Amino acid sequence: MNLIPLIILFCIAFALQYLLTFLQMKSFMGSYRSLRQKGRVAIGKAKGAFRAGAIAMFAIDGSGNILEGSCLQGVTVFARARNLKGFEGMDVGALCQEDCKKMRLSGPITKAVLEASSNYRILMAGGELKEEPAPLAKAADALKHLVVRHAET
Repeated sequence: MNLIPLIILFCIAFALQYLLTFLQMKSFMGSYRSLRQKGRVAIGKAKGAFRAGAIAMFAIDGSGNILEGSCLQGVTVFARARNLKGFEGMDVGALCQEDCKKMRLSGPITKAVLEASSNYRILMAGGELKEEPAPLAKAADALKHLVVRHAET
């Protein structure tokens, strides 16, 4: 069996994935830049390994009031940034689950909005944000601990 067509197909798929990821990042960065021009930006994310993930961003004024919001949600690289309306004038540090329910947001976007609120409160209190490991990193750590435990016995 000739592997050259398979290798060429793999290279084309890799290049297409790279291009689509680049376009998604361009959309995200354009939205971030637009918000950043209005003021500071509070960002929250909801990771989704095999489900839709989401990112919520809010441009805020010096008092923490939301000027404008944007979100990105999806499973694939086809997800694009879009406006997140309804939060204008609200205090980003006081957002709660009920606020998200009133606006009928999806679960991942709700989680991202609440994380943006939490991140803002932590940073304003002088704290430091802790990054949760990605799902693949968690699996690798679990496997590492399993191998170490097995080697010790």
